[in-house]
Amino acid sequence: MKIEYHKNFTKQFEKLRKGEQERILSTLKLFEKEPFNEQLRNYQLKGELPKFRSISSGGDIRLHCYEKAFDHITVIFVAIGSHSQLYG
Repeated sequence: MKIEYHKNFTKQFEKLRKGEQERILSTLKLFEKEPFNEQLRNYQLKGELPKFRSISSGGDIRLHCYEKAFDHITVIFVAIGSHSQLYG
């Protein structure tokens, strides 16, 4: 699996506190090794964002990603935020 980061994801990541950044990096490492690990609470979104998946990074932090349509090997992370930031 190849992982890429959208520029919005990178900007959001850079604005986080160091502890949150470390937790997200740990989550991304786990995702790369075992994308459906129970700890990640990885699930497909519905409604307006059906091609996206939501990954838990502990606490109230969620990561949104999707697979590139043409290769299904590359996962692109596009957003970081709390539940209310991403869904509200």
